Amino acid sequence: MTEELNLGELFENFVRFISRNRNLLIIVVLCGVVSVVAFQELKPAYFETKAICMSGISEYERQEKVEDLSQRTATDLVNHLQINVENKDYGQLANILGVDLDIAQTLKKIEAEQLYQQDMNEKFYALNKFEIRLTLFDNEKINQVQDGLTFYFENNKFIMSYYEEYKKSCNSLINDINSEIESLASFREQSNSQLSLGATNRLSGKNKILSNEIIALSYLREDIINKKLLKPLVFVQDFAKVEQKEDDVLFWGLLGGVLSFILGLLIALVKEVKTR
Repeated sequence: MTEELNLGELFENFVRFISRNRNLLIIVVLCGVVSVVAFQELKPAYFETKAICMSGISEYERQEKVEDLSQRTATDLVNHLQINVENKDYGQLANILGVDLDIAQTLKKIEAEQLYQQDMNEKFYALNKFEIRLTLFDNEKINQVQDGLTFYFENNKFIMSYYEEYKKSCNSLINDINSEIESLASFREQSNSQLSLGATNRLSGKNKILSNEIIALSYLREDIINKKLLKPLVFVQDFAKVEQKEDDVLFWGLLGGVLSFILGLLIALVKEVKTR
């Protein structure tokens, strides 16, 4: 009972304290909120956008069986650019992206993240795509930054060395397959029969049973040609052309109001102590 009375008395004294100093509290809170809102409105506006990408680097490195690493190198390369952004080393960034200095200076933040999908067993597995999140001060420069990222990947010595060897390997395999198909076709013509040339083959992921070596090799050749088309960086979905700027006026306004109210309470408390 005594504790309830003490709490009730404490709350009553607090309400009276606020009532006595309401003018001071209102002034302090208003000053704090107006200051925060003015700062948020005067600071440079920025825009946030996203793009979905894929990269053939995992194929070049022969990492197709390492699921978690499917886009690891590509995302690491994009995230490495954030070092230049944080250090405001825009000259180096402009050189890396192959863009003008004013375009590099619009970048506020850039980051990439591997995309995952959840299956029926609630297990996540990596997709062959990743997402790039871009924050910049000028939404008119989005296309130039996207072109700069493509330039960045296509002029990376590590990537291009793997890419060139990968294309040579694909061309060699395609030539070998073409030669083998020609040999099998020639043999079939000479035999002039429907001789079965081998055991039944199954092409992974096609759900088709292939009883003919020529068809199997043709599917394999098609698969290699499709993989050969994989570039170091491909935009599955371009960066969205956003028009609405991002701001935190509401959040910072509320936070400024709360902090100003606490500051006002301290000022009012000091004021009453001095007047006693």
